[in-house]
Amino acid sequence: MNQICFDFDHGQSPPGRRRASHSGGHRLFFAIGIPAIVERPAASIADDYGKAFSLSAKPRLTTLHISVISIGDYEALPEDVVFAARQAGATVEGAPITITFDRIMSFGRKGKGRPLVLYGEGGRKALTRLHVQLGVGMHNAGLPHNIDPHFMPHMTLLYDRKAVPPASLDKPVSWAAQEFLLIHSLLGKTEHRIIDRWPLLG
Repeated sequence: MNQICFDFDHGQSPPGRRRASHSGGHRLFFAIGIPAIVERPAASIADDYGKAFSLSAKPRLTTLHISVISIGDYEALPEDVVFAARQAGATVEGAPITITFDRIMSFGRKGKGRPLVLYGEGGRKALTRLHVQLGVGMHNAGLPHNIDPHFMPHMTLLYDRKAVPPASLDKPVSWAAQEFLLIHSLLGKTEHRIIDRWPLLG
């Protein structure tokens, strides 16, 4: 697999909104949460690869997630955007998603810490469908749709300047996602707050 370069700014802010700096501000996005049963194997994988490749960063267990679609970055959290995002989330109908991540690699980010991520094909089609559904719902609610034609579901374990080449995991990480979340991230503080959540009932 070729090295993949991603823009990890999670999309563009709505017109007329000032984009927040990554050292402070507020980010809104839809995501799949990571259950406690997955946190321990994810941490173990991060530790193993951290030792093998002499990475200095530690895994971000408190904010593990799969980003589904960005809403935007803001200097102050806008209530109208939160309201519109809730409208978009409420339009989604979908079944539980069985997710399997059986690969690991570092994504490329020039001049920045590289995200070390887990990814795979298990659940990718269903997650892409959720990505598009939310994008359409956002558009209908007056937000930028932010649909990414190169959407690649992944779980970021940590950020480090050293790169880990693509590899297959000995033990894939797998679980069934029963819901998706609207998350408020406090930039620069490694803190996520759940604003709302919707079940994937089928």
